[in-house]
Amino acid sequence: MQADRNRHRLRVAIVSERRADYSRFKPILSLMRRDPFFDYRLFVTGISLLKSHGEDIRTIRQDGFRISGILPMYRKRAPDTGAEMTRSYARILARLSDSFERVSPDLVLTGFDIGANFAAAIVGAHMNIPVAHIQGGEVTGSIDESLRHATSKFAHIHFPATRLAAERLRHMGEDPRFIFVVGCPSIDALIQAPKTSRMATLAPFGFNSRDPYVLVVQHPVTTEMDRSGQQIRNTLRAVASLKLQGIVLCPNNDAGFRAIVREVQNSRMKYIRSLSPEQYANVFRHTACLVGNSSSGIHEAATFKIPVVNIGTRQQGRERPGNVIDVGYSNKEIRKGLEKALYDSSFRKVVSKVKNPYGDGRSAQRIIKILKRLDFSNIPIQKRFVD
Repeated sequence: MQADRNRHRLRVAIVSERRADYSRFKPILSLMRRDPFFDYRLFVTGISLLKSHGEDIRTIRQDGFRISGILPMYRKRAPDTGAEMTRSYARILARLSDSFERVSPDLVLTGFDIGANFAAAIVGAHMNIPVAHIQGGEVTGSIDESLRHATSKFAHIHFPATRLAAERLRHMGEDPRFIFVVGCPSIDALIQAPKTSRMATLAPFGFNSRDPYVLVVQHPVTTEMDRSGQQIRNTLRAVASLKLQGIVLCPNNDAGFRAIVREVQNSRMKYIRSLSPEQYANVFRHTACLVGNSSSGIHEAATFKIPVVNIGTRQQGRERPGNVIDVGYSNKEIRKGLEKALYDSSFRKVVSKVKNPYGDGRSAQRIIKILKRLDFSNIPIQKRFVD
């Protein structure tokens, strides 16, 4: 369906599965909410509905966004396997098909390498609804890379974060007329978050605000799921060996996540199921170092001059700024990376001057501006490989 600008506002369907995509969609949703040009329809699913992962739908409601549908995707106490991940895709595909039929969106705005967003792109394309994909063209490890590139092939409009990602999309046969480099919108969310003092930020965790702490965000790698427990154990031991305070954020629920949760709960680290974008921004802003394998270390940390110890293969191949130290999974390598990040004056000088290739905090504005000027009637729904 094409948007009839004379009939109604541009109706945009957005699906949020977890903290990682909500933090990127939030700046865009905030602009849409204030602009009469847009009529957004937000569907919440995935681990945002699970108490075990912090039930982030509460944050979405507190932020005042209208929710058009709550779509369960994951079963409680479901097997921690790749097969269960695919069954969850089947559930959300069916529920999004029903939801999109009900609200008749003019555009599906999807993104990243997250399962529910992949499903939204499939449904939109099959229903002849234009699909726009944020942050396509990036290279990663795990199943994420396949999800990201597959989503791009179902999408008609592309909002990559960097020029290199845009070039990859062109090599994938995507039409250059509909590829727009905009940056990463999660940077917008972090910059826009109200600042709190170090003392106020750490008070809920019972930390000594005078001592440094590290933020640990380590997700399972689906192709290494049987080693998730040992991998996080080595990370926690490395942090503890340097007598550092540590805040560990709950991993996503990809196959292998339960072993990570067990190890963290058996450690002495402070375990947090979830943080709102504002809470995360301030915990992030004040940390001495980010440790783990989160894309946050690649996309966002350079903006705040935070050193990153990036562990293992999950972010393999992604372009990264000079604040990132890549290490393997061994305790020794992780500890060595932490020592460099925290105590190497030459490296810290590099970090203090690093520039972020993923954006400047104005990605959402660019996306909104482009959507308002696009002529959707000239965007072919039937895609062709462009040489």
